[in-house]
Amino acid sequence: MTTKNPSNSTPRSRIYPPNLLELAPHMVGYEEKFTSVGEIRWVPHLLYFHPRNHRSDVVNTDSVGFRYAYDGDSRHSPADFGNTGSVRLLAGSSTVFGIGASSDSWTLPSRLNFHDDRDQIWLNFGGRSFNSTQELLLCTLYQHLLPKVDEIVIFSGFNNLTLARIPQVGQEDHGTFFEYNRYHELFAQQKERSLSVRNLLRRKEKPAAADPPSRSEQIAHAADLTLRHLAGWKSLAAAWGAKITYILQPLSTWVRDEGSEEEEIIFAELEQVGGFSARYGDIMGREVNIEYSSILERGARDLGVDYLNFSPAMADSLDADRWTFIDRIHLTDRGHDFVARKILEHLQNGS
Repeated sequence: MTTKNPSNSTPRSRIYPPNLLELAPHMVGYEEKFTSVGEIRWVPHLLYFHPRNHRSDVVNTDSVGFRYAYDGDSRHSPADFGNTGSVRLLAGSSTVFGIGASSDSWTLPSRLNFHDDRDQIWLNFGGRSFNSTQELLLCTLYQHLLPKVDEIVIFSGFNNLTLARIPQVGQEDHGTFFEYNRYHELFAQQKERSLSVRNLLRRKEKPAAADPPSRSEQIAHAADLTLRHLAGWKSLAAAWGAKITYILQPLSTWVRDEGSEEEEIIFAELEQVGGFSARYGDIMGREVNIEYSSILERGARDLGVDYLNFSPAMADSLDADRWTFIDRIHLTDRGHDFVARKILEHLQNGS
């Protein structure tokens, strides 16, 4: 495989490596406000969310921060859905939000609108870097913006698994979250300002960092949180009389051992700058997907919720040379289109 030589016109970035930007220059459009190094909009109760009224060629948000989903030439969002009657929701984290899409019209909700012949509009209810607690809370807090909801699809699951490896997770009632350290540093600074000198002197030293939980403990904890919040989603769906489906999102290594030429170039470069395998290598194997999915499937069945493990379903029909992933978890335009069609195939088959 020949590695491409980035051209002089490749955009500059603090986080995205040159080969990725040569293959997908639009990724710079996410860096300023939609990545971990971007501007964080701290939001009461929800912790953080996307900037309001963001405008660019790549990503645009409404007056609350939801990304627009396109249906033909019309765009819709929870705060600006227009006269659409009832709607359908695609909920989840950054993959649903659409990190990797070259424009709003290539996100999963937009591709669902493109391929779905039914009348109801799909809205984008994705939150970047959200866990299952935040996904549920997002809908709970903003359901007042919605008309009747006919269908909810939750396309998620990986963030809970990655967060379950953090030792502090055992100290949180609803799991930990991304930006955990940053949040607690800010909270500690504020707390110190309000304490007297005497109390500051009496503070105990922080305990030594705990060892990370075992892989089985991570899977069990992530599944428990996911199913706990899925029960909450079912209650919301019941209030609307909506059908609900949970889809365990794909990870590149859960789908196939080797990606397309473009994927392998990007993955190798990302390993050099970010070390995805070093951080998450113990949960990248297909056996983890199977174990995690089996727990989720049993729990969803007990709740009466339709369930799909997307990785094997994707592997069964994905061409070897199809460039699908922009990184290990996010999708290209063609990837979004492929996944949207597979989601509709599952929903319409009534599986």
